Amino acid sequence: MNEDMKFSDLKSPRVWIPAILIVLLLAGYLFNLTGSRLNDDEGEYLYQAWRMATAGELPYRDFMTPQLPVFLFAGASIMKLGSASLWVMRFYSVVLTFASAVLLFFAGRRHHGFLAGLLALLLFLFHPDVFKDLRIFRNEPLFMFFVTLGVVLATWPKTEPQRRFLVASGVSFGLGTMAKLFGLLPAGGIGLWLLWDAWRVKRPFSQLLRQVIAFVTPLLLVLLLLAGGFYWFSPHFFEQVLGHHLMQGSGETLQAVLARQLGIFAYYLRLYPVLLIIALVSAALGFKQGDGRSRWAWQLPSVLILLFLSRELLQRHFMYALPAIVLLAAWLLADLVNGRYRGWGRVVGIAAILLILIPSLQKNIQEISFTETGTEELVSLIQAHTEADDTIMVDDIGLAFYARRPTTYSGAAISHGAITSGQITGEMLIDEIIETDTRLVTVEVSVQTGWHLIFLRDYPRFHRFLENKFSYLGQFNREYQLVDVWVRDGEKPIDRTDNYIIDYPDNAQFGESITLIGYSIPDTELAPGDPLDFTLYWTSSAPTVRNLTMFTHLIHDESGALVGQQDKRPYNEVYPTYRWWPGEVVDEKFTIIIPEDAPEGQYHLSVGLYDWQTGERLNVPGANGEQAAAGVHQLDIPIMISRSTGSD
Repeated sequence: MNEDMKFSDLKSPRVWIPAILIVLLLAGYLFNLTGSRLNDDEGEYLYQAWRMATAGELPYRDFMTPQLPVFLFAGASIMKLGSASLWVMRFYSVVLTFASAVLLFFAGRRHHGFLAGLLALLLFLFHPDVFKDLRIFRNEPLFMFFVTLGVVLATWPKTEPQRRFLVASGVSFGLGTMAKLFGLLPAGGIGLWLLWDAWRVKRPFSQLLRQVIAFVTPLLLVLLLLAGGFYWFSPHFFEQVLGHHLMQGSGETLQAVLARQLGIFAYYLRLYPVLLIIALVSAALGFKQGDGRSRWAWQLPSVLILLFLSRELLQRHFMYALPAIVLLAAWLLADLVNGRYRGWGRVVGIAAILLILIPSLQKNIQEISFTETGTEELVSLIQAHTEADDTIMVDDIGLAFYARRPTTYSGAAISHGAITSGQITGEMLIDEIIETDTRLVTVEVSVQTGWHLIFLRDYPRFHRFLENKFSYLGQFNREYQLVDVWVRDGEKPIDRTDNYIIDYPDNAQFGESITLIGYSIPDTELAPGDPLDFTLYWTSSAPTVRNLTMFTHLIHDESGALVGQQDKRPYNEVYPTYRWWPGEVVDEKFTIIIPEDAPEGQYHLSVGLYDWQTGERLNVPGANGEQAAAGVHQLDIPIMISRSTGSD
């Protein structure tokens, strides 16, 4: 009889409808799974898991990383059990994502029926952020699984919270936090719910205390055991993990942080207005009607903590709240479709579902349609110029994984956050390049997509090092990225010497903080048609808020005529003046071609800085303390043009 009941259950639409949807959605998630390899965060994580799985390296000790151990060791284990292939690692992420979706289906079905569960599953798997970030090897899929499991376990009982479920939930949140620190936020949401539920039903304080202890104790034990164990093993654990997050934006004022984060909140609301409004309305109705939705609604206030984080906030950082958001939205949508709010409710409910799912489907189709080949071509180039055991340093660490080449200790953690916070500097990388005899370096220099090495505080120092110690192989396209490739030249000595020579000191002041230290002009006697090469050396005593352009004019002394000029923003625009680190020497090379009809005689160079948006030039003090005319500074060294002089 039991077997007949089980067989009949399998034939029920409540079984095969979700099963068919899961199979279809899984096919969509797996379609063109490895079409693009341009995600730099994923590349970092792939490299680190690969070194752990194949070389026996350990995080924090053998390579720098801000990532947490549960995520890294889980990934390394998958590589050991399967293979170090991109498809396997992404499939692993997809499995975790679907496990989270199934948990949401069961939670929605348990608390509000089959349709609510089905809608929760669909809203989650269709969500563009889930489709984009949970199909690749990042910490989010594992983190989201533990967070979803924690929320579902804690809220599983239909009546009051039960300690055995709270214990299991605490363990899950502990593991989730050791996969991504944001795991503490949804755990805080469960804590808020426990307090509110106890106040609502007038639960005795002693009973509330037992519930809180049952939840918090296993969570803290997991954190203490794992974090404490890794700190004992490597004292750099807290410095690398917490430092990575706390150092980002630490110099900003609270007002600046709030303004920036509020902008991200508004942006997220504009991205998903229908889903978020329905979830918020559902939460409000849940509190008003006193139904089970309140157990999930208390996840929403926890996102307010994000307003006060100084680190850069991205839309994927809201993802931890998505299980609660889709469960709340699914509850109200199910009520609307089921006719709880009369006939108009069905129309509104169906329209809302379509307004959520159709745009999401369009974005997801666009996501899986993209295929790139630039990575494969660049990897082949790296392999052609290095041996298997050669150390390389790459702007996108994924290139080291795909090329199967090791990188340096800090090179394994190159990221925008680690670089802009000062956790990684050019001087550190130079030391490691020398120590490991690094053979090849790549730097992405696209103004639009360059996000790592060009943001080094001491990027000019790092760039000069590459120019003087490496040979420039060329610039290569990796789809929309522009990648400079530098290879070691055996004839160039490798040391820390910063090879720049200022032939003519100057020290002219521009504006309030920028100084022209001096300049170098290799050849001051030229003929028409020759190139006039020179280098200006700048520094700044304080940050400037403007993106300034350098201008250089070649002026004929006798007539005052402008015969040549060149305007440039520093380092082809990748090191703008508003990022100049105080005290850093910024060198910029210029070339002005002497016109063929240039009259013979003496010339001089005039230089300055201007705001390219307004055209306003920075003031330059004159010899008597007065402002130089039109913000122009004349260099002292004369340039002689003669038709009897010229390059051989």
